[in-house]
Amino acid sequence: MATKEQIKEDLQTAAEYDENSPPIEELDSAITGLNSEVEEVQTETKVTTAEPVTEELEDHPAGGWIDGYPSTEEALGEITDATYLNESPEVVGYSSLEQQEVIYDFVASNFDATQESILDFGCGRGDFLRHLEGLYQSEIKYHGVDNNKILINVAKELSPTGTFTGTDWFKLDGNYASDWVVNIQSSIIPYEPKGAEFDSFQSIKNIISKMLELADTGIVITLLSTNASDVYDESYMTHDPVEVLDWALHEYGALGGNVRLDHSIADSLFTLTIFK
Repeated sequence: MATKEQIKEDLQTAAEYDENSPPIEELDSAITGLNSEVEEVQTETKVTTAEPVTEELEDHPAGGWIDGYPSTEEALGEITDATYLNESPEVVGYSSLEQQEVIYDFVASNFDATQESILDFGCGRGDFLRHLEGLYQSEIKYHGVDNNKILINVAKELSPTGTFTGTDWFKLDGNYASDWVVNIQSSIIPYEPKGAEFDSFQSIKNIISKMLELADTGIVITLLSTNASDVYDESYMTHDPVEVLDWALHEYGALGGNVRLDHSIADSLFTLTIFK
């Protein structure tokens, strides 16, 4: 991930950031300027969704460690410092606590967590749940899902009253449906084997499709941007925000105004929100 200095430099909203009232801004000028190009497309394109590959985490390459945090259960098993496993932002893919909190606030600003239920794809150790509980000082209707059993066990330890399931999110059925389905920094590493036929964009399409299947109101997903791909390890998946917006408008934008892409949080990160 980016260094702490890079994140601080990237965060365009940091100077005005207010923990109690996280900002929601419009698309940055770069994306807004390209929206007209997207809207010129007259016909709707049907995207064929490939059958998702759901290999275990142990199959992920890079030796189980990326940028100082573990990406496999085997790597997690090597950790002997419980404080690191329970508290370090690097364990769940963030370079700093500051970065993690700003991203969480930005995602939470899309809905009312005190009134709407949340299904969290790739919940890790349940940090988002505890962030929401601290932010609103209220009980949150939340269900966290992660394929990493070690992190799920940590989540249950840190949030004994929370609901967590250790499974592949593609195996979830309608019993897991919630008002909102979120995916926060959980699709930056390809857990599908990167073979000759691997398509990172198709992988994201598969994930978004599954999220919408289980969402009653909408979804929010964070993705790494090609606008600043040079700050990431080459094993991370980055995406062109214009390509993502173009596809989402064709596939899910029939209602008009129900697809929103926001790149204002950072040069290196954008969020995609889709209302059903």
